[in-house]
Amino acid sequence: MYPEGTLIDSKYKTLVVFEKDLNNPDNEGFICFWKVKKTFGKQLIFKKRLSKEKALDKYKNLIKDGWKNDNSIFEVA
Repeated sequence: MYPEGTLIDSKYKTLVVFEKDLNNPDNEGFICFWKVKKTFGKQLIFKKRLSKEKALDKYKNLIKDGWKNDNSIFEVA
């Protein structure tokens, strides 16, 4: 299954959001990188489509590198 959730770096400056593709939720989805700004909230850096395997690898690597699950709710434009 495609990973879902939000991770934040240890400096609280970058968010990574994993989203399932509604048309193919088991095999594909999107990864979004957001820059956290004090004055403007969040700014989208980029959004990319990923396969399930690549998304799982990226998720595991980010956790290994010290990124943390962010359970708070963020509103996206």
